[in-house]
Amino acid sequence: MKSILHISLILFIFSTSIASQEISSFSSKIIHKAEQDCSAFNSGEFSLTGGAVTLHDFTGDGKPEEVIDGSQFACSTALTLWGGTGGTLLWIIVENEIHEFLAHKWRVIDVDGQNVLLLAVHSSQCGDKIGPCYRAFVWDDGFRTTDS
Repeated sequence: MKSILHISLILFIFSTSIASQEISSFSSKIIHKAEQDCSAFNSGEFSLTGGAVTLHDFTGDGKPEEVIDGSQFACSTALTLWGGTGGTLLWIIVENEIHEFLAHKWRVIDVDGQNVLLLAVHSSQCGDKIGPCYRAFVWDDGFRTTDS
């Protein structure tokens, strides 16, 4: 019963954070798995912020895709279930497919009408030098970026 109430609360939070849009079954599965993982780790209590799911149109079809940000998840018994030194998990649902990224921070920027996913990633993705590293992704029948 506790789990059903918790899931209902989560769905309410999402419904307020993404306006009138309904979250997909893919997002629900990701969030439910996160809650299960937290509970399985020393009976942790799972929570998330209202910004855990946001909408951004990557494909340019006028229908926004869901972005689920693991950095907005919390577990009372673990700090790093969804990330670590390499970054935190970020899932994007595009055309019924889940695309997973690992990033320290992220943002969507508009470049001449094209939404670009900008990720602050671990410096190892930019070579051996330690320091800031960013990757930019655009949608073209899949997320594209330059090779590192």
